[in-house]
Amino acid sequence: MARKMIDLHCHILPGIDDGAKDLECSLSLLREQKRQGVQSIMFTPHFNREKKSVEEFVALRDAAYRKLIENEEFQSMNISVKTAAEIYFAANLDQMDLSKLSYGDSNYVLLELPFHFKPHGLMYVVDNVLNRGYIPIIAHVERYDYIAKEPDILYELAERGCLAHINAETLIKDSSKSSMPMKYIKWGLVHFLCTDCHSMEKRPPKLEEAYSILEKKLGQDYCDDMLENAACVFNGEPLDLTDNIRKPKKFLGSWI
Repeated sequence: MARKMIDLHCHILPGIDDGAKDLECSLSLLREQKRQGVQSIMFTPHFNREKKSVEEFVALRDAAYRKLIENEEFQSMNISVKTAAEIYFAANLDQMDLSKLSYGDSNYVLLELPFHFKPHGLMYVVDNVLNRGYIPIIAHVERYDYIAKEPDILYELAERGCLAHINAETLIKDSSKSSMPMKYIKWGLVHFLCTDCHSMEKRPPKLEEAYSILEKKLGQDYCDDMLENAACVFNGEPLDLTDNIRKPKKFLGSWI
């Protein structure tokens, strides 16, 4: 039976960031998503407070969104879509108006961290965001060097109530690069698969293939859980998975 998939992180909106450069590129990505069985998509263009204000970003995002949803071909695809943002971490993140950047009208926000260094005050800022009622979803956690070296960081974030996702392409690469992300999933520290697609040439959508690999390696239950998790977030429903997490342990130099 075909999976009814949801993509919570992508760069499909036309001409707004390093994703789809124009409307045709957006449509080509959507055609492929539709072909694979993706039924709902959250549009999450990059937002960096150092480059644009929230108001400037929202105006550009909403203009790109209107351009896409007014297109006749898009309307015929019958894909449910909402807007959000991939928010780059900032020390004053907890002071921003996150309501305009969250997933639809929900309290979920997508947060991108620096790739090569743990940001100063990470837990302090995250705690303040959580205390304001927002739930951070940490984007593509497999891409952060410091988390791969010290997965306790991811555990600490999850213990506080944060969620996390990995990119679909991560599971499709060779096993040496996917072994840690698989452990994140088994530890209950990763809750979604997303495409993070940018174009058909640069990181095309491969959600269907990633779910097939996940099923083969860990079983159908893991797929079902992630599909259900994604549906809850897309619909703005509560999702508390803190009881499912397991603390990483090191044995003979390897994380288990």
